[in-house]
Amino acid sequence: MRADHPTEASLVNYSTTVNTTQGTLKNLRLVHGALLLATVLYAVLMWVIPAHAGDKPKQLFVITAGGLSFVIIAAGFAVRKKMIQPALEALRTKPEDIGSLGHWRSGAILSATLAEAVVLFGVVVHFLGGSTIQSAGFWIAGAVTLLIWWPQAP
Repeated sequence: MRADHPTEASLVNYSTTVNTTQGTLKNLRLVHGALLLATVLYAVLMWVIPAHAGDKPKQLFVITAGGLSFVIIAAGFAVRKKMIQPALEALRTKPEDIGSLGHWRSGAILSATLAEAVVLFGVVVHFLGGSTIQSAGFWIAGAVTLLIWWPQAP
């Protein structure tokens, strides 16, 4: 067997970990934690690398990015209501339902990446020469949303 191919035993072990409520919760928290760590690293990056001293971003750009951030977070709440809530309700009665585990996993990852996108708007505003207040607003909105959406057991 080649070293770059997983063994059948490791695939079975992975499958049983991912296809359980506790395994899915553990994996979701791992992904969510990585996104939160990235958020912190973006803040450090913005602190270490100063904003471009030249042209400041147009106010219309910052306002548009803020509006898009609002829409993105609203979309994240919609994803959570449409995908995660029904999946968690189903998992309370049937904890090993593969379909519900998949919806829960997909919805949680999608909503977390949407919150991370808001943080990235702040990074873009920073590197385009925006003020600390302008970029911090995006960072705070995304980070707080990620914390609010921390994966919970069904």
